[in-house]
Amino acid sequence: MANYVIIGTVAAVVGLLTYGIPILLDEYFPWQRLSKQRTGKPTVTTKSYAGRTALITGASGALGSLAAKMFARRDIDTLVLVDVMDLSAVRDEILGECKTQGKPAPNILIWRIDMMTFKGCQELGQKARSLKNLDHALLAAGLFSYDRKDSPDGWETSEFHPSAPSIRITNPTPAIQVNYLSTALISLLLLPHLKSSPSNHNPPVLTFVTSFGIYLASPTMVIPKTGSYLKHLSNNKPGLQQGSQYGRSKALLLYFARELAAYATNLKSKVTINSADPGCAWTPLTAANGERMIPKLITDLTAREPEFCAAALVNGVSVGPEGHGEVMGDFGTLE
Repeated sequence: MANYVIIGTVAAVVGLLTYGIPILLDEYFPWQRLSKQRTGKPTVTTKSYAGRTALITGASGALGSLAAKMFARRDIDTLVLVDVMDLSAVRDEILGECKTQGKPAPNILIWRIDMMTFKGCQELGQKARSLKNLDHALLAAGLFSYDRKDSPDGWETSEFHPSAPSIRITNPTPAIQVNYLSTALISLLLLPHLKSSPSNHNPPVLTFVTSFGIYLASPTMVIPKTGSYLKHLSNNKPGLQQGSQYGRSKALLLYFARELAAYATNLKSKVTINSADPGCAWTPLTAANGERMIPKLITDLTAREPEFCAAALVNGVSVGPEGHGEVMGDFGTLE
């Protein structure tokens, strides 16, 4: 009898190690994909954006500003830089780099928009009417913190972290508000203005930024028995829920992106709508992880240079119609 117990125990352990743990990791921490992504070194695959227009929200951030420079290096005609922050330094860096390389400088439009409020998003929609073409819309705005506050419109936000003073503004920064609600609203407002330039033979592309933080946040996204699910996620508590709020907001955005892509499939004017996962990097966005042991460990294990993350985003917002409705990685669709 004892031998059967031992055999059964060994079989259970082997089964857990062989099947249980890999399944659990795939559901909550896809380490194989993260390991491959950490060592990936994507470069921008499009050789020229001549004659095209690209719009980037969150253009003052590490990845947004790098993406803008990558477009400029490949002869983009018009760059629309959108942020609540002053973008003159980003503009000057782009113009200086073009001058040094002897390249023609793009037409750079700076739209200072407060995505903390729906009114600010509507202002962006109004400004977009002035664009003759819009080939690439990269919605990269999004910030993260462990401190909870409410936005002027009554949704959960996260206050700026003291370790990232360079991105501090008067109001607290958003999680549910900006990462999800405002970004979703902006996508709807930009949709009628997505139009390819004569030099672009593919449909225009609108790309949301997603994150593997969705996996880590999923255990905290239980559906309440009653009431609004969105309000339930917004009325979060400090601790694990607030630490997972970035991933929760990105999960909501991913669901929205897929629904918007399904809707756009039936439009007369074809557009490509997708999401792109840039991977992880140490930037002002992730600076708050440096003060917490487990988040710091995860970031250290998964981070790569920001340039590679930005290149993945530029590739994502440059795909052809085959990328419609997909989640894009470094060079193609993620499984």
